[in-house]
Amino acid sequence: MTSLIIACIISVTAITALFFAWYFYLQARNKERMELIDRGEKLEDIFRLQKQNRFKFIFPWLKVSVVILGMSVSFLLIGIYIFFQADDSDKAKGFFITFIIGICLGISCMINHFISRKNTRK
Repeated sequence: MTSLIIACIISVTAITALFFAWYFYLQARNKERMELIDRGEKLEDIFRLQKQNRFKFIFPWLKVSVVILGMSVSFLLIGIYIFFQADDSDKAKGFFITFIIGICLGISCMINHFISRKNTRK
């Protein structure tokens, strides 16, 4: 019963996070278009430039990697706390595995940021 409640909470949280990400993306796009219109550009020019891929979306790999690395460090600290305070090595092992996966994922996102940045400069 408890695992079902946790699964529901995680599902609702994930759906809510996706909704807010989509909402703030639309807000930022609208604000950018309004600023372009205020500068005197026509709406047709904005759409034409978007179709020509002049407004190319660059994924923020560095920001994502910083968030993932921060979460990984928190998993490490939680694992150390559980290992020494609760003497439960099985639970601590799960946090340590999550820490290792998070560190590898964060480093790979950071490498991807620098590789894509170097490729966009050429």
